[in-house]
Amino acid sequence: MFAEIIIPLALPKNYTWSVPGHLLDQLHVGCRVEVNLGKNKKYAGIVKRIHSEKPEFFEAKDILNVLDAEPVVFEEQLKLWHWIASYYMCSEGEVMAAALPAHFKLSSETILVFNDEYGDDFSALDHDEYLVAEALLLKKELKLTEVQQVLDSSHVYPVINRLIQKKVCFVWEALKQTYTPKKETFVLLNPEFNNEDKLSDLLNNWTRAPKQMELLLSYLHLTRTEGEVTKTSLLKKSNASEAQVKGLVEKGILRLEKRVIDRLQYLPKDVKIDFELTALQQ
Repeated sequence: MFAEIIIPLALPKNYTWSVPGHLLDQLHVGCRVEVNLGKNKKYAGIVKRIHSEKPEFFEAKDILNVLDAEPVVFEEQLKLWHWIASYYMCSEGEVMAAALPAHFKLSSETILVFNDEYGDDFSALDHDEYLVAEALLLKKELKLTEVQQVLDSSHVYPVINRLIQKKVCFVWEALKQTYTPKKETFVLLNPEFNNEDKLSDLLNNWTRAPKQMELLLSYLHLTRTEGEVTKTSLLKKSNASEAQVKGLVEKGILRLEKRVIDRLQYLPKDVKIDFELTALQQ
């Protein structure tokens, strides 16, 4: 027998694993199973379908363990996942990753955190659970690879699953901001030279670095014609170099300021519609 399994990753399709005879009675659609993906990565996947269709082009790997006695996802939910993946043009693995709570999603990158509220009485735990709990008590958190070293075994998911159910530990999941704000360097005149007299005195008594003078004049021209000036546009329009900007900054005439800018170019707000809306459109 074989099983189509959903892995919480953006894979192009669901993959198939072989069902060992001793696990067949325990396996149900919607249960989580421990599987190897690649050489070293292990994941807790969801069984979507159990069938007898042997893969044609590869030898299916065995499922390592069944993690749940009863399904954690119902067949109706799996149908919904399939529909969501189709409608939003993503994989069922991505839907699974979004749909399941953190402690259901176990992978090689998972970090287990000790639950201080459990205390240090591990008398109710079996041998393997006790070893992991002791290690967690000392280190407070463990990666799955470290749990494998503690147990000297690669089959650690059932042990971890039991510890989570007994509330000895919980799974830590980080939320990462993938969006990086766009920043631009703006060139500003030192407030000291906002005074017209001081600025005129500076320009009239300039004796050295003619290239810097040209750059400063270009900057003053741009501020009058365009308003705020970015370093990129100043260098481009003045045909100057970074060194010349740096020289004016070091002399305290200009200063640089990094700002977050919007990536979107907005259209004018006053948009005139020159056509008639139908009654339904209205």
